[in-house]
Amino acid sequence: MTRSVARPTALFSSQRPAQTAMSKTARKTTARKKPKSKTARKPKRTTARNVELYSSAYRIAWRQISPLQKREQPDIALRLHASIRSQLKKGVTDPFSIAPEVLKAIDEGTELGTQ
Repeated sequence: MTRSVARPTALFSSQRPAQTAMSKTARKTTARKKPKSKTARKPKRTTARNVELYSSAYRIAWRQISPLQKREQPDIALRLHASIRSQLKKGVTDPFSIAPEVLKAIDEGTELGTQ
């Protein structure tokens, strides 16, 4: 004689008991909406392009600065960074045109973004 054991469905169900009672329409109405961003986000390809432009322009400009000038002006890397960022914000897309402008601004003693 074999006995059949009745198993409770809530224990062996993949869903929680509260979710089994919830209908599909109730789930749709309680779905969260994405909060709107206060600032528009740039596409990943734009960010990647700007990173490549920044690193290329920085490398070109850094090679043009003499070791003596690097010693005399310890903040030159920070000024170089700020100038390149301001050029990128203006929309310049060629690292060979960014580097001379940055070097000119450093030689004059001003950053491009603070004029």
